[in-house]
Amino acid sequence: MIKAQGKKWFSKESQDVRNQEYARKAKEIAPQVFDGTTELHIKDFFFKVLSGSAQGILIGVLPSAVMKYILKYSGLMTTGFGQDLSAILNLFTILIPFLIGMAVAMQFKMKSLDAGVVAIATAAASGSIKWTTAGAHAINPISNTPWLPKSVVYVAGGAGDVINAMIVAGLAVFVTWLVAKYLKGFGSVAIILSPILVGSLVGLVGLEIAPYVAQVTAAIGNAVETFTKLAPVPMAMLIAMAYSVIIITPVSTVGVSLAIGLAGLGSGAAAMGVVATTIVLIINSLKVNKPGVTVAIFLGAMKGMMPSIFKKPVTMLAFMLSAAIASLPVAIFGIEGTPTTAGFGWIGMVSPIQSMVMDPADKVFMAHTVSPIIGLLAWFVIPAIAAFVANFLFTKVFKLYTAKDFQQDL
Repeated sequence: MIKAQGKKWFSKESQDVRNQEYARKAKEIAPQVFDGTTELHIKDFFFKVLSGSAQGILIGVLPSAVMKYILKYSGLMTTGFGQDLSAILNLFTILIPFLIGMAVAMQFKMKSLDAGVVAIATAAASGSIKWTTAGAHAINPISNTPWLPKSVVYVAGGAGDVINAMIVAGLAVFVTWLVAKYLKGFGSVAIILSPILVGSLVGLVGLEIAPYVAQVTAAIGNAVETFTKLAPVPMAMLIAMAYSVIIITPVSTVGVSLAIGLAGLGSGAAAMGVVATTIVLIINSLKVNKPGVTVAIFLGAMKGMMPSIFKKPVTMLAFMLSAAIASLPVAIFGIEGTPTTAGFGWIGMVSPIQSMVMDPADKVFMAHTVSPIIGLLAWFVIPAIAAFVANFLFTKVFKLYTAKDFQQDL
């Protein structure tokens, strides 16, 4: 029998205590719904946006990254089936902003209408989907018939600006909360007003701030570009260290690389920095996370660990030290790459394969390739040793963090 303060429910006072206890437990187990009564705290709000963004990025990045070379070297890309499958997988990447918006909304346990509004606002403001006007008599690729009047055409490509997507997703959540708190969520006309007044207007604000947010990526790119003017060894070390940190932030490593045209040794160093961070994360994840989390990190889910790393920024020291050591073979053996492979590392094995196999079109960016033996040593053996050394120093010697700091569900 349930007791209150060690007594059975005999008195009216003890019954009141019992009722209060029942009410408290009922409130704890009741499903939470996002509305005007939801309490928003800055720290909790930030990490929910961060966690949702990390999940959205993973959903969008992994499918095409994992299948890229499988489709290419299996010969499936020469078939209509393979080309259609590749196009569908690329849609995941294009829709990363939408996925971020949806995942952030789910972090706040929003109802379907509000979640959809947040997702659309995020996608509209990200830059992954743009619109323009097609001239009269242009051919509609869907119906294969001419557009007689001028028509609006939507063009999709790339993942857009992830930083802007995160900002807009957070803003859309906050505006939705304000509407729920002070306007009762628009009441019975919410299905009409929410998309128009929240989704469209927040999306429009996101479009307006997008050029200013893009300057963040541009500034990082400019800083990295200064490293390329140094001698090979310090250049490789500094670029690798920079990318070892960029890969676990909302900033796109590929976006930075393309912005500055990072190629040759600089591309190889950048990819090596990504590899170094990957291995450190795997070492610690194996100890505290479910196997699926570690596999996801190996496949490219480094950004999914943002919440854990942002809670313990000192872990970045291990990434940078291991990257600095792992970058030495880049300068010694001449590990090269292209702007499109600089930010991948082990993701899809894009960077290792690129350093060993050069297509004719890649000669613009690369001077030579390395042998498979050198590639194996440079991409796997040396980075693994560097990561173990760095992780040992910061966990056992300096004791700045533990494996538990990486405990997280993706």
